[in-house]
Amino acid sequence: MRDPLETVAVTIGGGSFAGWEDVSITYAADQAARTAKLTVSDFAGAVPFRPGEPCTITASGTLILTGYVRTVTMQLDSSDHSVELEIVSRAVDAVEASVDHPTGFLRDKKLDDIAREFDSCGVGIECDESFPVEPRTYLQTGQSLFDTLAPLARAHDALIYDTPAGKLRIAKKPRGRHAGRIAHGEGGNIISGSATVSEDQRFSPVLVRGQSTRGQTALALRPEGRAIDDQVRRRRPLIQILESEATSGKLKTRAERHIKRAAGYSRQANLTLVGWRDSGGRIWEQHFLVAVIAPRLSIEQDMAINSVTLSQSMDGGTTASLALVDPRALNGSGAGGKSADVWATPAGAGSVGWGA
Repeated sequence: MRDPLETVAVTIGGGSFAGWEDVSITYAADQAARTAKLTVSDFAGAVPFRPGEPCTITASGTLILTGYVRTVTMQLDSSDHSVELEIVSRAVDAVEASVDHPTGFLRDKKLDDIAREFDSCGVGIECDESFPVEPRTYLQTGQSLFDTLAPLARAHDALIYDTPAGKLRIAKKPRGRHAGRIAHGEGGNIISGSATVSEDQRFSPVLVRGQSTRGQTALALRPEGRAIDDQVRRRRPLIQILESEATSGKLKTRAERHIKRAAGYSRQANLTLVGWRDSGGRIWEQHFLVAVIAPRLSIEQDMAINSVTLSQSMDGGTTASLALVDPRALNGSGAGGKSADVWATPAGAGSVGWGA
């Protein structure tokens, strides 16, 4: 079961380089900057790549990564020589470089506007979501854009990851659905796979506490959101602090979302597929839904793609390794389908009160 090879091209400094012997490209919904490794026979000692050069990677014309050459490794032994190229997304500057802002303080800005104001490296921000206004946002000296945004994103149940163009995307719910399905058996596209069900990182009750800058009542000074995971069979409390201005709605939603996300991440599958594309020709994308039919793994439902690794080599052919989770892990709704009861996830009932 082999798929036709993709034509993988790397464009650096206006020149296009193809003929790569080994290719691996990885990106994820919980990874801000995608990475790639490519190996080719060396260029008779005249390697035409330099670290820091802008580049793009395409697969049969489809853009997959826009970034920079990070590392060039030249290797040899008694019978062979090669060059390994490591490439990283433009978004790496949002992860590693410090924000350089004249005041380090913003007032009455939404999460996506905060991201744009603090994007001093010019990475670029994409966001189709609506967020509430943050009364005050302070930048810690030396902090990166990603580290600044991550706590606010958690408070608003948002994910931050990069796009093929190398921008940061702020998103909540899964962005779309892949055509067709992933299936095992005759006519299917699964080469190999595994599935796990775990209680790791599941707690009940989940208590989210915070404080409002307005009001002097107990609910303003010691508000608390609470949610119960009805599948945790013993008392395992978890207390978290809300990273933004506390309101009743935020606390309750954050507690409920923690329950659902933890339950979603506790149901995972790792599948290796033939080819890099779905039945409609779209390259597999993180934070997308896809129907999975694998009864031997107890899965017959929609799953959400958390991470993707695209691989191609002369020996192994063209494959995609997908890390899948129950859709609720990535802010999706109930998965539906006919999966075994072991895959069930809780509703996550929440309430709001105040702490001691």
